[in-house]
Amino acid sequence: MIVSVCPNPCLDVYYYTSVLKEDDTNRVENPFLSPGGKGLNAARVISRLGASPNLITVLGGCIGECVRKGLEKERVDFKAVGIKEETRVNTILEQKGKGSHVLIACKGPVLSDEEVRELKELICSYSPQFLILGGSVPPGLPDTFYKDIIEHFKMKGCEVLVDADGMLLKNAVKASPFAIKPNKHELERLVGRPLFDFNDIVKACKEVVSMGVSVVVSSLGRYGAVAVTADKVIRAVPPEVKVVNTVGAGDSVVGGFIFSLDKGWSLEESLAFAVACGTATVMKEGPKLCDVDTVYDIYERVMVSYV
Repeated sequence: MIVSVCPNPCLDVYYYTSVLKEDDTNRVENPFLSPGGKGLNAARVISRLGASPNLITVLGGCIGECVRKGLEKERVDFKAVGIKEETRVNTILEQKGKGSHVLIACKGPVLSDEEVRELKELICSYSPQFLILGGSVPPGLPDTFYKDIIEHFKMKGCEVLVDADGMLLKNAVKASPFAIKPNKHELERLVGRPLFDFNDIVKACKEVVSMGVSVVVSSLGRYGAVAVTADKVIRAVPPEVKVVNTVGAGDSVVGGFIFSLDKGWSLEESLAFAVACGTATVMKEGPKLCDVDTVYDIYERVMVSYV
């Protein structure tokens, strides 16, 4: 069983324009609307790959209802704690003329003590083989939230993957989760120094492994990803593709990685498949994420090597 936790979901709103003009009206195409959030997107990917992940999240207000309908439309199995405040909105402004995007991310609603208690009880009611803890937490939740969950599941034979940033990730690492999935910038903040090249990234990953994390998967954008354990350094590089949108690529890596591990695949196979999922997502416009046929086509062309 796979459970994916997304404590701070959002409605992603994608706008497309040529170049943003300051102090002027920007006419844009009608937006794409989609459920969003790291743990939520990972569950969406796992679901479309053919598995049945259990998504746990919190939803409130009109925006929460939009997210709910989006998940139902995609047939993602989920349970949501109802909250009084409104679910947040993230706005992504794609500038086609610059080939870049601007992400405006809201902090999220403040959960009441009762809502936090209900969320914890819902998470702890499951006995998964793999648990994903994905994204930020709403204001008011402690930055030890993921750490506490990892410690709860540690003696239950559950493999926990954390995809987070800042103190939330630093504290989670103290509880020795099975895996973490930082990108370069998140890894820099975790180890507290800039990382200039691939060797620096590998060294930082080994440092985190020495802290008690079994597997560190660091996503490297168009250069794929590297997985580091106590005795292995595995690199997976995808074929060159046309990049349309990068939002959600890291979440797709997480979804593909846990999906394949749950199938009993090796670490090497799982890393290659994760990279295929992330690469298939960057080929898609807006919040569409990867499609199955493209994932398997790319998977056959991912180059895996030992460093």
